[in-house]
Amino acid sequence: MKKKITKNAKFSESVNYALEGIVIAIKTEKNMRIHIFTAILIVILSLIFGVTRSDLKSLSFAISLVFFAELMNTAIEAAVDISTSRYHPLAKKAKDVAAGAVLVVSLNALVIGYIIFSKKIKEDTFEIFKLLKYSYVDTVLLVLFVVIIVVFIIKSYYKKGKLLHGGMPSGHSALAFGMWVGVSYATENIVVTILTFGIALLVAQSRIEGRIHSPKEVFIGSLVGIIVTYVLLKLIF
Repeated sequence: MKKKITKNAKFSESVNYALEGIVIAIKTEKNMRIHIFTAILIVILSLIFGVTRSDLKSLSFAISLVFFAELMNTAIEAAVDISTSRYHPLAKKAKDVAAGAVLVVSLNALVIGYIIFSKKIKEDTFEIFKLLKYSYVDTVLLVLFVVIIVVFIIKSYYKKGKLLHGGMPSGHSALAFGMWVGVSYATENIVVTILTFGIALLVAQSRIEGRIHSPKEVFIGSLVGIIVTYVLLKLIF
């Protein structure tokens, strides 16, 4: 006896096929994974910046539209590939137009995201800079942390020595001269400035005498500390 297929069963099968199509698109299409990562990032930013319900609806619609376009683009590419294995102008046209649709909705989502987040980012950035201006010690510590990050990036590029020992440039020299700039920026006392500079020089000399760094590595490290610290303090103050 043939089993009767109910409407609910047909509906559940349709949902399963749809979900399977989404999973296949995620597994096979790199762009789909990028869209999902971006969507998650936008949701996190929405929670951080506390966007309104109306803005959240706009973002949700824009994200859904991007997903829809990418899924349709994947379906069209699969249909074209299965219909012909040779180059054909119409096949290229179909793929290019489908890709163009994804680009259009992606740009639309980008514009919507910019409109919603730009004001929030400007307001929060202003508050952060205002807070930093009233807390000089915290500001200098933050700047020195940025100096360390810059040193690590340069060390990773040269791939010489270890991140915390040796290599180009000298991290100790960068921190020492960065601290000298930070102290000099805060005080008008020339004696304090000279003493801090002398300490930075001693740190740099110790790296050379200990044969941990070459004079060039120490010099570059010192420049990194001075330039990064000075530029960031100028921007904040």
